[in-house]
Amino acid sequence: MHNLEAASRANARSIDWGIFASGRGVTALFILFSVVAVVPIWMVKYPPMVDYPNHLARAFVLHHLSDPNYSFGNWFAPDWGPNPYFLADFLLQLFQYALGIYAAGKLMLTLCVLGLPWATLFFLRRANPGNEYLALWAFVVAYNPNMLMGFMSFELSIALCFVVVGVWLDFVRTGKASMWILALVLTTLLFLTHLGGFAIAGVALTIYTLGTSGISRQLLWAELLFVPGGAFFLYGKLHGWAGRGLDYQAWVFNQKFRTMLTPFQGYSRAVEAVILLGLVVTAAYFFARREKLKIHAPWIAVCLVILAVHWIVPDRYGDLGFVNTRFCIFAFLFALAIPSFNGPRNWLVAMASLIFLLHTAQVGQHFLSVQKRLTNIANTFQTIPARSMVLAYTAKGDGAWVNSTDLHFWAYGVIDRGWISPSLFHQNGVQPLGLRVPMYADDDQYGDKLIDGKYNIQSIGKSYDYVWACNVPYMDAWLDEIAEPVMEQGTLEIYRSKRLSGWNTTSQLNETWPQRLKATQ
Repeated sequence: MHNLEAASRANARSIDWGIFASGRGVTALFILFSVVAVVPIWMVKYPPMVDYPNHLARAFVLHHLSDPNYSFGNWFAPDWGPNPYFLADFLLQLFQYALGIYAAGKLMLTLCVLGLPWATLFFLRRANPGNEYLALWAFVVAYNPNMLMGFMSFELSIALCFVVVGVWLDFVRTGKASMWILALVLTTLLFLTHLGGFAIAGVALTIYTLGTSGISRQLLWAELLFVPGGAFFLYGKLHGWAGRGLDYQAWVFNQKFRTMLTPFQGYSRAVEAVILLGLVVTAAYFFARREKLKIHAPWIAVCLVILAVHWIVPDRYGDLGFVNTRFCIFAFLFALAIPSFNGPRNWLVAMASLIFLLHTAQVGQHFLSVQKRLTNIANTFQTIPARSMVLAYTAKGDGAWVNSTDLHFWAYGVIDRGWISPSLFHQNGVQPLGLRVPMYADDDQYGDKLIDGKYNIQSIGKSYDYVWACNVPYMDAWLDEIAEPVMEQGTLEIYRSKRLSGWNTTSQLNETWPQRLKATQ
């Protein structure tokens, strides 16, 4: 009886994982894991993603430019051109109507986290049918460093890139004109999402088509998909992007080597090691059962070219950084199309699932652990009156970039208090927000231009009511000349301009608005 019960339990375990190895079982597992994957986002007030507050605040300002309760429209203007941040900001405008800014932001983060695995599943069902279970690894890397940095547009572009490639494979298989038109629309939308995903889609389709059909009419049809986006790119280069180019002073061999592991990194080195171990074990298992393994060579070529791009380009494109972290995530997800394995894979599904749950739990634990500190920072917003002119100087501080959650946290003050600040992301030709009137010391987050003498510290005191200084102790001597500290909390200091001494804060600040606008025009 004991042996029979043990055999039954073992058989049940086998059946449980077996139904998730292909077809409807994979879809069911994806639905379940989709709920689990977004729990960290929805269980906290402040998702600790580095750039996220700044992007969220920009979307809020765009939404309230004509709102009489705010003065954003006096200083900012919309710039809804064909720029590669269009889609995320546009969706945030739609979401705000029904949900408000905070829930809209979390919905956008949800799309970013879930877009990666679902788009990979869509792609694998066309590129590697019967092996869709490998898309579970996209859940494992959904909270990659780009996501934790709050690069929402880039994360959306990863998902849309794999949808574009999947639709292209449908066109190759069916030859239907409707599929090519759909691919054209999606490829153009991909440019309007982020340049990174657009560029990699171009690389992937070119290399795959060359590998499968050579220089042919099919290659021409593939390249034509990128004509509208390419035209938008050239327009940007001639206008807002004119000063941007690859900065090879930012190419460092050690960084290139370390960032090869970007897809698997996060808050924990231990979890990173578990992910890598799981991948090594999976590869070793495939090799040991290689009689049941088939290799799709064209996707090897795609991955190698993407990795070559990673090694060739520097870390900066003008003022746009973190290029080192962008390409390897594409290479990893395309690599899932390489092995077609017909052997037993129940335990492979189980292992990928457990690693996903471990990684997601670790991310959730980290999100919870920083909420008290972030809430304490948010409480300091009351120190600065509503509608004040605020200049933010912030730096990374100690530790990894993904742990620099207070770098742009000040931007919640734009949402909660209606602050006016040039420190909002408003890159010309990149993001759909621009300045209606000039603001002094625009776009100098670290204070480098001030230290180099490119503008005057005295004019900072005349132009701004408050300065938010976080992790910039080297700025203290400069700021002490024109302002007085009114609050200090850890590495954060809030300075009030000395010209405001004795003022009745909000009421008198608001009385000066017409004069300020007149002075800047």
